[in-house]
Amino acid sequence: MAGLYEELLALSENGRIPFHMPGHARRDDFEGLGSAARIDFTEIDGLDNLHAPEGILRDAMERAAKVWGADRAFFLVGGSTVGMLAAVRALCKGGRPLLLARNAHRSAYHAALLARAPLFTLPAPLHPLGFALDVSPESVRAALDEHPEIRAVAVISPTYDGIVSDIASIAAVCHERGIPLLVDAAHGAHLGFLDPGIPSPVSCGADVTVMSLHKTLPALTGTALLSVRGSLADTEEIAAALQIFETSSPSYPLMASADSCAGRMGDAGLFAHWRGVVGRIRQNAGDLLLRPRTAGGDREGPAVFGFDESKLLLRCPPMTGGELAAFLRSRNIEPEMIAPDYVLLMTTAGTTDEHASALIRALSELPRPDSRSEGPAFRVPTPGEKVTEMWTAAEGESLSVPLEDAVGRIGAEFLVPYPPGIPLLVPGERIGGDLPEAVRRLSESGCAVHVSRGLFGGSLRVVKEAE
Repeated sequence: MAGLYEELLALSENGRIPFHMPGHARRDDFEGLGSAARIDFTEIDGLDNLHAPEGILRDAMERAAKVWGADRAFFLVGGSTVGMLAAVRALCKGGRPLLLARNAHRSAYHAALLARAPLFTLPAPLHPLGFALDVSPESVRAALDEHPEIRAVAVISPTYDGIVSDIASIAAVCHERGIPLLVDAAHGAHLGFLDPGIPSPVSCGADVTVMSLHKTLPALTGTALLSVRGSLADTEEIAAALQIFETSSPSYPLMASADSCAGRMGDAGLFAHWRGVVGRIRQNAGDLLLRPRTAGGDREGPAVFGFDESKLLLRCPPMTGGELAAFLRSRNIEPEMIAPDYVLLMTTAGTTDEHASALIRALSELPRPDSRSEGPAFRVPTPGEKVTEMWTAAEGESLSVPLEDAVGRIGAEFLVPYPPGIPLLVPGERIGGDLPEAVRRLSESGCAVHVSRGLFGGSLRVVKEAE
């Protein structure tokens, strides 16, 4: 059966004259468009409608559902962000309370804010380098026992840094209570394919899983997939929420890319090559690459349930993350993320042997890590006490004050290092005394720090207190 991409090419070549959107009329001679214009259609006869699929798009999404083992799948052309917005809206409609892992991406918080969902947060245990570790089933059970009013649970697995939680056990805890589990797997569309020992959240029993195809798989930026399994999540509510948050003019090149990506998932050679690339890099890099200890392992440090080895956590004390990034860039290698004490590099389905060789050459020039010369470890600020709901703080009267003067006040906006997009401050939380130092360290490392209205410029909006 021909996929969406082939159908678009065939339709483009049949000579049908376009008196409809888009404005380039599929001409590739306009500067900046190139060959992509040839398959850039709108919802004309035969091309279906993403928000009411009954033909070619329905078939494509059904194929994707089968690939990942879901009951239903939705193509997303606004990345995982739009999937998280729609999923939380559907699961928390009417203000149903949500249990959210504190290390969740800002999109989950934005979704809860828009849904007016009372938020209960799971504190995330931290690695000494500052990144979040896995969420345990026991912590989820304890939170649900303490707050029986919670109606949905959302966790992130794998994390930006590759940490994997025990989704099967967390799902079992949720399902004992008839509560749906939402997994933000934006970085995990490849799970279950690259390493069979780390399965996809879909096959682990997650009710809703949101995955970015473009992050690690051969798909265009902005493509993602929302999958539903079981009956605890209402697919019609999710479809309705997607109509709210997703464009009514979805990109056919992006949807064709998503369909083609799903078709590549059965290519065993693709994943065998990827595994080989990762293994070769790790073998040559040695202890320059941190590998968190998994349960039962013999490595030092806190244990996690699982780790996605396609993520490369590079550290070389006494060099800072910023210094490591500068070193890599001087060798024409661009990292994914800079943290104060380490750098994250991602391998993907598109990483070639030549890419691996270039990285191995660069790493061979680094000295072996010297833990004796490490500087002060980066300390992630402790989340402040929740004083009021997010929407009360974010939408009420506020004023802007220098960050140092904001300590002790109630935050009225998000403060988020990006990447990874995990809020240091959520509206409604009291601002702790350790936040200014953390922001300073992040900024010095080269990490961009955002507030709700753009880049952080030294000031923060706080709730205006009564005179």
